[in-house]
Amino acid sequence: MRRAAESAPAGGAFVTALVPAAGFSARMGGESKILAKAGGLPVIVHTLRALEESGHISEIIVASREEDIPALTELCGNLGFTKLRGIVRGGRTRAESVMLALSAADPSARIAAVHDGARPCVTARVIRHAVDMALEKGASCPAVPLRDTLKTTEDGLTVSATPERRRYMLAQTPQCFDMPLLKAALAAALKDGESPTDCSSAVERLGVTVYLTPGDEGNIKITTPADLAWFRALVEAG
Repeated sequence: MRRAAESAPAGGAFVTALVPAAGFSARMGGESKILAKAGGLPVIVHTLRALEESGHISEIIVASREEDIPALTELCGNLGFTKLRGIVRGGRTRAESVMLALSAADPSARIAAVHDGARPCVTARVIRHAVDMALEKGASCPAVPLRDTLKTTEDGLTVSATPERRRYMLAQTPQCFDMPLLKAALAAALKDGESPTDCSSAVERLGVTVYLTPGDEGNIKITTPADLAWFRALVEAG
């Protein structure tokens, strides 16, 4: 799955990709989703390649489970990633993992691009739009429209309402932010005991507008065995 590299963002802004990859893969039946192999390589390697090949990414920091760090360090070293600056111990929550990765970022970084370790199909176009919007507006989130009808329920058994589908979007990554903004948002969430499921949620809590950018329906996050099977078939198809 080779992707064409793109030129750097306007002004040569330094962009750090933060990759939270310290989750426990509860819906994978015990298998680590980032270390599960597709085409002979772990999912995380495919993700890092996509970031490595983007001209809009200057460096990459991974936040991993402590027990995975030696294997990831050796693997990534053997594969010759030039933008990978560090693999740090992740935290108990996504917010903690991103904060720990932030602490290892280059001090000159202007934008933080937070990208799921188990989202290996991200394209250069999705990255470019998200980074450029963050450079202009300070906060961005790739998203795609819902394709299915949405239902709400109060008891898990019956439909309570059918919301207007056009009002909802599916969030993807990389979500991109001014560095000081992201640090402030995550610090506030952690101080308040909150565990936002994405960084956009943390920024929204501060009352800051997050701007949507074009996502891609193929930019899926591997969460279940079915997702992994789909990705393996995609890699094998070339």
